[in-house]
Amino acid sequence: MEVLMNSINKNKIHVTSDYDQFTYLVGNRDIVNKHVKDLSNEMDNRDLEIPIIVNEKMEVCDGQHRLEAYKVLGKPVHYIIKEGLELQDIRKLNSVSRKWTMQEYLMSHCKLQNKEYLSLEWFVRTYGFSVTDSIAMLNGKGYVNTHDTQCFKEGTFVIHDLEKGKRMATCILRCGEYFEHFRKKSFIHAMISALSDPSFVWSMFDNKLKNFSSLLRNQGSRNDFIINIEKLYNYKTSPDRRIRLKVYGQ
Repeated sequence: MEVLMNSINKNKIHVTSDYDQFTYLVGNRDIVNKHVKDLSNEMDNRDLEIPIIVNEKMEVCDGQHRLEAYKVLGKPVHYIIKEGLELQDIRKLNSVSRKWTMQEYLMSHCKLQNKEYLSLEWFVRTYGFSVTDSIAMLNGKGYVNTHDTQCFKEGTFVIHDLEKGKRMATCILRCGEYFEHFRKKSFIHAMISALSDPSFVWSMFDNKLKNFSSLLRNQGSRNDFIINIEKLYNYKTSPDRRIRLKVYGQ
């Protein structure tokens, strides 16, 4: 290796064509081939020689796409060694450029074999809902706030009730047989709210969907969808079996 790890100069920019000395940190974002191609085209025309950043183990912490582009071009790569950089540092470092998506956070934690995230990934893949909507079905709250999102990113997300989440997802997909806007985020969250209400009986609502689905209309907000769902549920329902669903602000 070109650099002695016991005498790292933190400010020195090193240059090498030995790409094999670099490795990628497990849990980092996947390489996006299109981004590599775009970068290699730009660097072929004008290479600014921006260094990649590695830790003392030669794990790439910033610039993995640039490294792949240099490999394509067969050009030497410039790099700086920063001791002690870990996955959390990489996430923060990358967040000031292109922010990590929820899907990328999910896959990062899956690579680290976090069982909760592996189950969440299965849920997202099986039912086809977004990561955020899936979290809302699985976290026991029925919604996702800023704190929930931060906990998810940090790797502390916990599934509250997988079976309940699976039932919710199945019911919402069932709505898709009668309602074309069933994947609209505001409708999904309205249905999560309704399905979380003890007074809401799915079999009754399913029957109303079969017979009066035309009463379910596209709405502009979660609250409007909840009101619409409630009206459909109560349509031709005896007074003693009608329900009142909660909306924000009540």
